[in-house]
Amino acid sequence: MAGVASPLSLSPAPSARGTSRPTAQTHASGSQTGKNSPKGFDVLGAYKRAIEDGKVPHPIAAILALVELVEASTASTVTGLASELTIGRQALINTQLSLGVRAGCQLWERFFALSMGGEDFPSYKRSLISQGRSFCAITAPQCREKIAELAVGFLRDDCVILTHSYSRTVIQTILRAHKQHKRIKVYVTEARPGCLGMRTHQVLTANGIPCTVVLDSAVAYVMERVDMVLVGSEAVVESGGLVSSVGTYQVALVAKSMGKPFYALAESYKFLRHYPLSQTDLPIPSISSSNSSSNSTTERPLIPLEFPTLLPNSHPPIINASNPLSRPNSTGSQSRSPIIPGTPNTQQSERVEMTKEMELINPMVDITTPDLIDFIITDLGAPLSPTSVSQYLVAQFSS
Repeated sequence: MAGVASPLSLSPAPSARGTSRPTAQTHASGSQTGKNSPKGFDVLGAYKRAIEDGKVPHPIAAILALVELVEASTASTVTGLASELTIGRQALINTQLSLGVRAGCQLWERFFALSMGGEDFPSYKRSLISQGRSFCAITAPQCREKIAELAVGFLRDDCVILTHSYSRTVIQTILRAHKQHKRIKVYVTEARPGCLGMRTHQVLTANGIPCTVVLDSAVAYVMERVDMVLVGSEAVVESGGLVSSVGTYQVALVAKSMGKPFYALAESYKFLRHYPLSQTDLPIPSISSSNSSSNSTTERPLIPLEFPTLLPNSHPPIINASNPLSRPNSTGSQSRSPIIPGTPNTQQSERVEMTKEMELINPMVDITTPDLIDFIITDLGAPLSPTSVSQYLVAQFSS
């Protein structure tokens, strides 16, 4: 991993000679402030404001929220400020589903720990705010530019790309290739239940790039026509695995079985210190989703796709005598099929779709194992092999 640059321009400010580092002693005001986040400051509201326009990735939105927390802080010591930041980070991690939030919080935590140089506390606080905002406004967008510049070299003229769901970095790479007059064609998955593939299709077709939406279940069907798979990421974990929109794993499996290269694009601020051992081993909180129409609350399970509890009626289902294999008529008074909570109630002639409850028990992301990934293309310079990610993270967080 020698020669690989750090992802962070959130580098600590140099210490002034002859000055002492900010005091970590707990004064009365710092101790009191450390017990709670700054009075009247809503770190979750700050995060949501940053993320709502759809242009700011989750890790950067988390860092922006923490920078706003520092600005609102009334702590007079490093200890007080550190305590408030810890509370803010935990509030974000415990309530937000995106693992990018956790990656952003880890990045800010590391920067804060390394930045305690020889300045008085007010100057130190101003430096934190300045560097944090500079990173989010300047350095983070540059990361995507660097990835697109590097990844475009993998896209040859007249190639066919398969991508999954929606990724700003993937789109930026394809648009760059298009501006270089490379003839690119794109298949994009629908990516249910959010159907974010439609958003990708909209952007690419608006820029004159041939793009076709395929069903998630048609990935294997179309893979033989594809030259490469290019996907974005929500996080890259220590194993070199890729956490991305659910369905990415199966796309990678099909690509591997058919000998198609699989490239992942990931900004270095999405690197996450976590080593999942299985698909269910992700630190995702359980979130209650409120149903406004019924004033009910549905909780997203900690383990997706567990079997529901059946609520049987008092009588067994009646089988049509003329056709023993036919389903009971759902409109008939004799129907006594077991009821599964959240099952759609519809006439047989209507299209049956998943209910909101059914969608909520499904995962939002999955883990693509490192053996299925050819390269992870980042803003660090050379493309990384998945095995290099662990070495990189250990080097960065042990420094």
